Amino acid sequence: MPGNETIYKAVDMIMSEDHQDQLTFPEEFLNSLTPTVLPPYELKLKIGCIIMLLRNLAPSKGLCNGTRLIITKLLQNIIQSKSNDGTETFLPPNPFDSISD
Repeated sequence: MPGNETIYKAVDMIMSEDHQDQLTFPEEFLNSLTPTVLPPYELKLKIGCIIMLLRNLAPSKGLCNGTRLIITKLLQNIIQSKSNDGTETFLPPNPFDSISD
């Protein structure tokens, strides 16, 4: 697909108060993991691409797991998109964890 790509990187960390856990699993190792329940560490997007939501963000507004949106604008911390009916949506960064998601 033509156009400039914007790269979004995840912030990976161990949610443990035990310092040894953080030493055992360095950030570089966490970045290399690709569990199916989490988005990739590096997400490359372009304006005009179709994206699919991986979780329910606002079911009352139709933003549910599996909803497809078209990217209209890529900002540093916000992805602007529109649905099939033309409704504009702003997607902020969302925390994911491998236990609850």
